[in-house]
Amino acid sequence: MKKGILILMVFVLTVVLGSITFAQNQPLEITFWHHEAPAHRVAAFQKVIDLFMKEYPNINLKQEVVMWGDAWVKSLAAVEAKTLPDFQFSIPDLTLTMFKADSLAPVTDLVKEIDEKYQIFPNQKNMYFHNDEYWGLPIMTMVMLLTYRPSFLEEYVGTTEPPKTWDEVLDYAKKITENSEEEVYGIGIGGAKNLMTDEQAYIFMASTGARFFDEKGNITFNSPETIEALKLYNELIKFAPPGAEAWSWGEIELNIAAGTLAMSPYFPSVQKRFHEEFDSDDYDAAHIPFYKDRTKRGTITYPNEIHLYKDTLEKPGHKEAVYDFVRFMMRPDINAILTSGQEPGGFFPTTVSASQAKEYWDDPIVKRFENIHKVAMEALNDYASLYGFEYGKWVNTGIGDITGADVLADTVNKVVSGQMSPEEAAAYGAELMAKYSSPVGQ
Repeated sequence: MKKGILILMVFVLTVVLGSITFAQNQPLEITFWHHEAPAHRVAAFQKVIDLFMKEYPNINLKQEVVMWGDAWVKSLAAVEAKTLPDFQFSIPDLTLTMFKADSLAPVTDLVKEIDEKYQIFPNQKNMYFHNDEYWGLPIMTMVMLLTYRPSFLEEYVGTTEPPKTWDEVLDYAKKITENSEEEVYGIGIGGAKNLMTDEQAYIFMASTGARFFDEKGNITFNSPETIEALKLYNELIKFAPPGAEAWSWGEIELNIAAGTLAMSPYFPSVQKRFHEEFDSDDYDAAHIPFYKDRTKRGTITYPNEIHLYKDTLEKPGHKEAVYDFVRFMMRPDINAILTSGQEPGGFFPTTVSASQAKEYWDDPIVKRFENIHKVAMEALNDYASLYGFEYGKWVNTGIGDITGADVLADTVNKVVSGQMSPEEAAAYGAELMAKYSSPVGQ
């Protein structure tokens, strides 16, 4: 009897130890979300994943694409259902929304480590700083410039020089539209209630000196500067193609490539098509013009960061695996795959080291459109900012919900559709913002 019990105990112990050993030998399953659906962008992510898993065979990474239009709703639903990924690529306003949902874990230690090693651009990392912690780490970033087709400027305006003031933009846009007899339209901007309109409209606000909030987080949207920005936007959209009031990113890019647009304040991200499909140099970008007598330019930058979830901390080894992957992505040679390799002009480095990396500048598309990349780097370091994050810290935690509701785009739509005057729309937008406003410290 005792012998039988002993044999049984040995058997059970062998099974248990074998199960533990098997579990230990199994790779960790790490899932992350990003929002870049085009096939070549997904392929760039997969290339980085594959390279990482060669160096870290004990970690199995899986990417999942969530469309930007679904990101807010799906992320908040995942919080409720406890189905969040291990980490997510995000932008500051979505990150703040997830912070308010009490789902984030700080990554301050990792930010400081990467910053010490590679020097993160201050205006990129500061958008994630709150309560003495960093809640995200910027992996790559985006910036809008004044993109244009040089041949159209030469043919219909008589110069190859891009406009340097917004008054000149308006003059160019009118001449191009009229002189081409509307075969080419002077400007590409949208007017729908969507994120792209938010982005483009903010360039106008930043140019006139308008802000959503002051340094204390109080709403300052209903201001003379906002009204000026709305008036300028409304004047310019007259020289956009019919139907532009309903456009999103796809329509802008298609019309730039198709030769329907001469200029657009937009991400300089159509380089791949001009290089690979058209074998053409007829695409360039300049700094955002000055508004009247202002001496400071303005444009939008969107750092794409990763943030980590509290739920991830509860899974043994997952935080460490995520940190290893982030360290890997921030290596300048690997980061080049996610920037110039993923979408030249669509994504730019967030560190000094990556911005100077040979792997970035040796990309054949970057070489062809080198001026665009130099202008972008200057804009990122000089004047690019983001609505609600201009002060190097969070001042109003309602900005995520304000962006999620596309309040700025809604305001612009009311003007370009003729439903409201710029003055009425500025008051309307401020009233909408008040529903979501939550000044820090108040």
